[in-house]
Amino acid sequence: MIKLLRVDDRLIHGQVAVSWTSFIGADTLLVANEKARTDKMMQMAFNMAKPSQVLSIKSVAGAAAVINNPKHADRKIFVVTASVEDALEICKSCPEVKEICLGGIRKAEGKKMIERQVYLSEEDLNAVKEIHNLERNVFLQAVPTEKVLNYDEILKEYNK
Repeated sequence: MIKLLRVDDRLIHGQVAVSWTSFIGADTLLVANEKARTDKMMQMAFNMAKPSQVLSIKSVAGAAAVINNPKHADRKIFVVTASVEDALEICKSCPEVKEICLGGIRKAEGKKMIERQVYLSEEDLNAVKEIHNLERNVFLQAVPTEKVLNYDEILKEYNK
């Protein structure tokens, strides 16, 4: 069972490893990112930062295969991607993914601030809209104890 898909360009760090994993009760942390899948240094850092849960690092397609594999149906999987576009790809191929949390997307040229830790480009926003159109719950929340911005509030902040 997929507990949550989080978009966070840092992938695994304190908020993900401690706050979110505990809050949703995940027993498996699945990182869906091509660079992380092939970068030994990133893998070593993630293994040091991760909590006691199982850690699996896959490509986006590989993560989708894990999510769709019935042998993992009893697991409580927390999926983390680095981009909204990767989250969209997973949503397109994994109907079980219902909750998508925008959590940490850094400032860059062409991106607008939605909240202090989340900046979206027009392309990001289009991917968010597409995820929403797949009837998924897209929301923004840095940590479980902070306020939630729902889809409509995300759009409103972007269009200010």
